[in-house]
Amino acid sequence: MTGAPCRSCRFWQFRGVGPHRGVSVRSQGQLLNALLNKFLPPPGPPLDTETRAKLLATVHRVSPTGIGASLILPGLTAAAFWHEAQHAALLAWCGVMLGLTATVCWFYFGYKRDGGRMSRSAHTRKWWNNMRVYSFVTGVTWGSSALLHLYTDSSVFSAVLYLLTLGVLAGGATSQSPVPSNLVFAGIPILVPNVLLADFAFPGHGGYVQVLLIVYSLMLARHALNLQHTLVRAIQLEGGSRRLAKQFQEEKERALHASEEKSRFLAAASHDLRQPVHALVMLVEALRVRNQSSALHPLVEQVAAGTQTIDLLFRSLLDLSKLEGRKVLPTLEPCDLNGLIHDVMSQFAADARESGLSLNPRVPAEIYAMAEPVLLRRALFNLVQNALRYTKRGGILVTARQRRKHIRLEVWDTGAGITPEHLPDIFSPYYQVHNPQRDPSQGLGLGLAIFKECVRLMRGTYGVRSVPGKGSVFWFALAPAPAESIASIRAMRANALAEESRPEPMRGTVLVVDDDNQIRKAWIALMEAWGIRVACAAHGAEADGLFRKGLKPDIIFCDLRLPGSENGLDLLERWQTTQPQARSALLTGDLKSDALVAAEEAGYFVLPKPVDPAALRMLLRRWLQPA
Repeated sequence: MTGAPCRSCRFWQFRGVGPHRGVSVRSQGQLLNALLNKFLPPPGPPLDTETRAKLLATVHRVSPTGIGASLILPGLTAAAFWHEAQHAALLAWCGVMLGLTATVCWFYFGYKRDGGRMSRSAHTRKWWNNMRVYSFVTGVTWGSSALLHLYTDSSVFSAVLYLLTLGVLAGGATSQSPVPSNLVFAGIPILVPNVLLADFAFPGHGGYVQVLLIVYSLMLARHALNLQHTLVRAIQLEGGSRRLAKQFQEEKERALHASEEKSRFLAAASHDLRQPVHALVMLVEALRVRNQSSALHPLVEQVAAGTQTIDLLFRSLLDLSKLEGRKVLPTLEPCDLNGLIHDVMSQFAADARESGLSLNPRVPAEIYAMAEPVLLRRALFNLVQNALRYTKRGGILVTARQRRKHIRLEVWDTGAGITPEHLPDIFSPYYQVHNPQRDPSQGLGLGLAIFKECVRLMRGTYGVRSVPGKGSVFWFALAPAPAESIASIRAMRANALAEESRPEPMRGTVLVVDDDNQIRKAWIALMEAWGIRVACAAHGAEADGLFRKGLKPDIIFCDLRLPGSENGLDLLERWQTTQPQARSALLTGDLKSDALVAAEEAGYFVLPKPVDPAALRMLLRRWLQPA
């Protein structure tokens, strides 16, 4: 319609109800307060700057949609109802909405512009406050659409305007939910004029429309607050995940650094750590050869056995460190289970006697499995140790037997046993059936987990059977050694026994180049006990002096790591021309070094420290002429 605003008289009648209207407004305010307390969730904790920044970014991410809505919807509405309301009112409303569009664009581009030139905290602080102004302007402009009810007689147009208002409230509740205060600054200017003009727009049904608007607004507010809490929680979880990821990366780098430091320490210190063990092994072997007293013979043999155990444990420690660091992948080789099982059980013999337990092996005289010696020893050691810990009476039995396709090792005990519900978890790290209080004096629960890892690395299988109150049987199975490998081992052992049984002594001259005085003394003691002439030098220059004095050694044993500019490999390369009659061998305690790799590639014989006396004796018999 384009005539006089005939509905304006009803507006003034609406304004003139005076006291009635005041009472109604106060009642509505009390009702609104009660509904707010009932429907809206309590406010959350204060937000940090980072969370606020991400919430603001979420709001501005949908700003282009709001700009489009404020530009398109008023134009479509005015065009559709051009003949249902005064033209001037429609044009004025469209002008106001164009102003809103310009204001929203200014805010949006200002936010983007400041983001590139301000600090994150200053940018967030500025635009967190500016967002309230932006929300209030948006609410006032969209709320101005309620004034169009004064300039139309069309109920359809009024209904469309209310539908448009409901849509704007719903869109605002979603887009502005990251910043709940925006809902107040935008929602109230939209809601109040539409509530006040409900009776004017829908005579006789204004109260229903007012209640509908209030309930709908509360539902939207509750939805918006829940959405804001969800967004805040998601942002906080994301921040927590990033902190955990950063912490994990730092811990990983720290662990890798520690592993590298350990590897460097082992590489640098293994030579010095092996030196005293190397000297001890050679001195004890010299003592065995020189001993003529039958009374001292048992004591000397016990000392020799203890020295061999120290040597073995030392080798196992270094080899296990290499395997744990994955510097060396496990290489499977034929292992004598009889000797290994008896050796492991001898380490627990004293503990078993003190506890009143029997400790018995049941192993064939000759049985070989494909395994890595260090891992095999560790796996069996952990099983026997575990059996002794949980067995109070009776004993432990260790068996090894050949089956069709594998070698099966078993450790039987008469301990407390394990109930079926615990069996699936006993190989997990830190899991202890009989130590729920996590008493560290009863162990850490790593024994069976390490056992499982050792068997896995040897490509074996494992398992357990248990009867509560009667005992358990832990087992693992490995591949058997090939028949040709066993035949080769038998031949080597026969040759070694033949060499040992030869009555004639050896003769010849040996030069030992080693910078450790204790090692040189041990070489002298052992070589003299075997009837071999020996000369020693601390470095290459001293050895060159011996050569100038007429020394013509048959064998040169040279340490790889020596003081000065030349290492053992350099010296042996040089002495090949000046001492062509001498056979050469390198001695080393290094786990791995460039010089050791070069020596192995050049074909030099390398003896690891501590030197095995039996292997050394066999080598000397091959290289020296009998006396």
